[in-house]
Formats: sequence, structure tokens, C-alpha cells
Amino acid sequence: MENLDFINYYIPSDDDYFDLVSGLKDINQKKLNSKYFYDKKGSELFEKITNLSEYYPTKKELEILNKKNYDLKKNLPSNSVVVEFGSGSIKKIKKLLEILNKPEEYISIDISKEFLFDNAKKLANCYPDLKITAICADFNQTLKLSKIINKKKSIIGFFPGSTIGNFNPTNAKKLLNRFSKIIGLENYLLVGVDLKKNKQIIEKAYNDTEGITAQFNKNILLRINKKYGTKFNLENFSHKAFFNSKEDRIEMHLLSKKKQNIKVLNQEILIQKGETIHTEVSYKYSIKAFKNLAKNAGYDILDVLTDSQKYFGVFILKVVNS
Repeated sequence: MENLDFINYYIPSDDDYFDLVSGLKDINQKKLNSKYFYDKKGSELFEKITNLSEYYPTKKELEILNKKNYDLKKNLPSNSVVVEFGSGSIKKIKKLLEILNKPEEYISIDISKEFLFDNAKKLANCYPDLKITAICADFNQTLKLSKIINKKKSIIGFFPGSTIGNFNPTNAKKLLNRFSKIIGLENYLLVGVDLKKNKQIIEKAYNDTEGITAQFNKNILLRINKKYGTKFNLENFSHKAFFNSKEDRIEMHLLSKKKQNIKVLNQEILIQKGETIHTEVSYKYSIKAFKNLAKNAGYDILDVLTDSQKYFGVFILKVVNS
């Protein structure tokens, strides 16, 4: 495809090894980095989650993109370069590209190489006249990414799906600041944010009746088995998700059904019956709290768009300090 370029910057480091072992040996709470969710199968399972009746964030974000297109268009420049951080559902980026006036290029960045490239090919077929660049990279590779991206004019960053909630507020601020360095001063960022609401609605979204979220959660162990040669038995764990009201976040865990010893890269990991491995968080924000976070990360808030029930917000930000 003449309109499609692939760039691979992602190189696994020794930090991955130390991160894995130290997380599983943490005496306070065993944990795994949520980046391990997103191999090809994990990305496909998450795509299924977005279509579940209980999972409202995707539906609400699409409602905003469909119904608030005038507000998006009036705040964002024409002839822009759109940079998506994370290659999620192409439904959202297709809708955004339709709203924007003559975007010049679309750049997607993700560490899940296969899923990233599959999505890029689909979009290249849909938009044969649009230049598309797929970059396999970690968001931490700020310098490499900024050299490619912030030389361009009129950049619109796109970070949908409430992925910002997977970081605690301190790290979310650092990530937003990193994005500002990648896209550059006076450019724009759209961020999808899951807003505070009744905890029963939130918990249902992460405990679907079809068990797809449970499969997604357990797939993190399957990926680690493949990547590191460990022998986690998925049948020995059950999915657990609950809202932590004190921290304003949903937590996903894998609950051990029995006492078990797992060998992880020459390290013995003892997991007691009833002990959990913490796999993911998703923080929920008030509009005021996220505005403050964005301001402290170097952005002006141009507008906040919400769905009819105010379950979800799309924040239109502009970089004023990177």
C-alpha cells in the first residue's frame, strides 16, 4: 500500500524482566504491569469487551464523537496531522477523521505490533488518499517520537477509551506531559476520560455476564507463559473486579484458588490460596479533577464534551507548556 508506512522502535529491555519479577514478589500486593495485556489476542479480547452491553465507555465516547462533531470541529485545526496514542477501535478514529477538515496524515503508536499493523492496513484501505504511519513504540520513547512528530504542523493527539485512567494521577500527569513533548507547543490533544458515577454501573462494566473480561484478565498470564516460559495454570485463578471508593478506581485482580508455586525466570514465586495478583486499575475522575490534572501537566482546557448521561468526557486540550 503506497499510503502506508511501518516503523518499529519497540525493543524489549531488561526492565521488563525486573518489572515482572519484582511485581510478583511484592510482599504487600503481587502485581503485573497492564502492558502485558496487549498482545494480539489481548487486543482482540478488549475489542470484544467494547461491544458488550455492560461496557458503557466505548458507546458513550462514540456518542460524543457522533453528536458533538460541531464542537470538535470548531476547536481543532484544518489540514492537521492526527496522532493516536494506542491503536484501539478503528470506529473512533474513523469518526474523528470524518469530522476533521482534510487531515493530512494519520499516525498511530502502540506496543502491540500485530494489532497496530492490522488496524493500519484497514485504515489504509478505507482512506487511500490519506498518508498513514504505524509506529510500534512505547510512549516512554519520547525523544524518538518527538523527532518524527513535533516537526509537523497542526498536530492533534488522540488518546481515547479512558486509557488515561490506567495510570494513577501522578503518572497520568507525567504521561500527559510526555505527550505534550511529543506533539509540541500550541498543538492539541483529545483525551477520553471515564467520569465518576454510581459504582454499580462501573462494576457491571468490568464483570460482564459473558465472561469476556475474565478471559481478557487471564490472558495476561497466557502471554507471560509464552513470553517467559512460565507455567501459570489459568484454571487456578478467577477474575475479580471491584470499585475502590477510597481511591476512585476500579481494580482488576486474579484470585488464586489454591496455594501454588510458580517458577518465573529462575525465581520461585509462592502464591497463597485467596491471594490476588493485581493486574489493572482504572481511575474515574470528576470534570473538575481532570481539568486540574491537565492544567498541571501543561495544557489549557478548550472544552469538555460529555454524553447525555455524563458518564464519559472528551477533553479538548491545547499544549501551552511542554
